[in-house]
Amino acid sequence: MTGIGLVGTGYWGKNHARNWREMLKEGIIDDLVFCDLDEGRVKELAGDDIRWTTDYKEILADPSIDAVDIVTPSNTHYPLGLMAISVGKDVFVEKPLTMSSDEAKKLVQAAEENGRILMVGHLFRYHPGIAKIREMIKNGDFGKIYYMYTNRMAYSVPRPDMGVMYALGVHELDLYCYLLGVDYPNVAKITKGSFLQPGIEEFSSILMEFDDNVSGYAIESWISPFDKKIRTFTIIGSEMSAKVDYMKHDSIETFDGRILTSADNGHSTPVVSGGSVSELYFPAKEPLREELLDYVNCIKTRKQPLADMYCGKRAVRMVESCLEKGYFEP
Repeated sequence: MTGIGLVGTGYWGKNHARNWREMLKEGIIDDLVFCDLDEGRVKELAGDDIRWTTDYKEILADPSIDAVDIVTPSNTHYPLGLMAISVGKDVFVEKPLTMSSDEAKKLVQAAEENGRILMVGHLFRYHPGIAKIREMIKNGDFGKIYYMYTNRMAYSVPRPDMGVMYALGVHELDLYCYLLGVDYPNVAKITKGSFLQPGIEEFSSILMEFDDNVSGYAIESWISPFDKKIRTFTIIGSEMSAKVDYMKHDSIETFDGRILTSADNGHSTPVVSGGSVSELYFPAKEPLREELLDYVNCIKTRKQPLADMYCGKRAVRMVESCLEKGYFEP
């Protein structure tokens, strides 16, 4: 029996609610309850068939609920997660895991000591395009990887509680390490700009350096008026390159031209050959559903999830250091 308590049914929480409702109907989970301080919102979302409450403590005291899914403001992740772990619940918490490395360390320690699953919402680890990229890296399809870069840009209302590093940049700091199979880059550096709200960055650029002269770059912005919403990842290699549009769940673009340095080709100058761009298709999967399915499987098997508490702790540590010092070094 697997019972889930969803805490937070707002902007992103309603997507969690939709997936949990579908899983309950499919028999993947056995019980479900929604929780939100906004009674009107949670009542409407629950409808006539899902239990609901405005009191988080009711979920913690409910023996039919094995695990909680916390989709609340980021500064509540630590106290709510710690309360759930202390009463024996498994915990999924949206990114960032916490808002400080000290809180992340304590939350992970609590999960370890209590034998609880603690998972973080690093959604893009579950994107089918990223899964394909990781498979291609393992197969050596790209040859020598030169660099990766990401654009996360939009023209939208900036968040008042955090800047783009905790909201967006945390993904790249985690994802590039995940793709390359390391815990940390050798160094991560950022530049940032706060234009509308003091102390909250609306723009940042990230540089990461890894072994074998591999680099990672990312641009994060909420105030890019020429971009409705851009979410792309590109990887450049000597034998092949590829691009993921995160808005698409069934394909990536590949470029089959070769980009060789003089050391690779024996010539005195680098060689960039002609090539063509094509679509590589695969079965479409919703990343959020894949993420929550992994959570359910880990609740049942006690295995660590793909986006486990340790990668969540590392990502918070990197963001915190970058914001405080402008860089991170392990």
